[in-house]
Amino acid sequence: MKAIKKLLLLFLPLIIIMMMFLMFLGGGVRDGNETPKNNLSSSVEYYRPYVSKIAKLEGMEDYVDLILAVMQVESGGTGSDPMQASEGPFNKKYPQIPNGIKDPHYSIRCGIKELQDCLKRAKVKDASDEGRIRVALGGYNFGNGFIEWIDREKGGRWTLEAAQEFSDIMKGKTGWSVYGDPPYADKVMSYYDALDFISGDGILIPPLKGYTLTSGYGNRPSIGDFHYGVDLDGSYGASIYAPGDAKVYQASSSCPADGGYLGNMCPDGAYAGAGNFIQLKMKYKGKELYILLCHMKDVDVKTGQSIKKGQRIGSQGHSGNSTASHVHMEMHFSTPVIATTEGSVDPEKYIKFK
Repeated sequence: MKAIKKLLLLFLPLIIIMMMFLMFLGGGVRDGNETPKNNLSSSVEYYRPYVSKIAKLEGMEDYVDLILAVMQVESGGTGSDPMQASEGPFNKKYPQIPNGIKDPHYSIRCGIKELQDCLKRAKVKDASDEGRIRVALGGYNFGNGFIEWIDREKGGRWTLEAAQEFSDIMKGKTGWSVYGDPPYADKVMSYYDALDFISGDGILIPPLKGYTLTSGYGNRPSIGDFHYGVDLDGSYGASIYAPGDAKVYQASSSCPADGGYLGNMCPDGAYAGAGNFIQLKMKYKGKELYILLCHMKDVDVKTGQSIKKGQRIGSQGHSGNSTASHVHMEMHFSTPVIATTEGSVDPEKYIKFK
């Protein structure tokens, strides 16, 4: 026994060092701006056929994946109230207390109606309107008072800070120690985004689903500069997709996601001012083409990673040298150098923007 103790004491430091080394290799470091993308559990997927059926009856067929993402966060698809709809306004059959509903199918019907009501109140345009979907999810979690408050006080824009502020206000009013779950919208979107993929005609497609082209390529006499790309606005937090099959040439998410301002040169170096960005390298009709997407909120891919056309690669933010949330898209043939006329081309000549 004493011999065993001596051996343990002798090898314990070595064991600790090996464990730390393995943790370093396996764990890595996650940037503070990065939202992990998750897969739905088998318990949630079990309800997909029923959710699809009821969603179609309610005119919510475009939101099936969103409904399932809500279920994943609310319950993981377990229990008799998987949508946690007991305390909601559409439960007319069971006690309006936590887990009062005893029929999972009834819970799903109530939850779909409640989510639909939140989407309408938030004036969500469609299933790609991620900025307003986040507002609607805040309403599902906090109650519809959140939607009215964020529209009135924050210009209708969801941020984690705004959700935390509302929670704190309501805790003060109610005297409760907890009020809602401020990161709820981000949690749901981490599952919704993981299901996200788009398709389109042509070699290259736009990097956003729903968007407005706010600034074109070339000389801008009104502000006296040359714009090396185009600016697109799909709303803060909107998913960004790969315009084509490519390899990630460079990717960075070191800047504050919502910290943009004129003259902000984050990150330092060759990509100064780009904020959180991805630069893709691909072949276009036999030529090397580099595409830069910058001012992002989060970045889902890594340098050297191969990606497919239409794959979600991040989301729209307001980082770096940016006066408002948007995506700057810049294209160069034969050179990765940005903000230069060398190899620079107008994206509108290669991508069919709406």
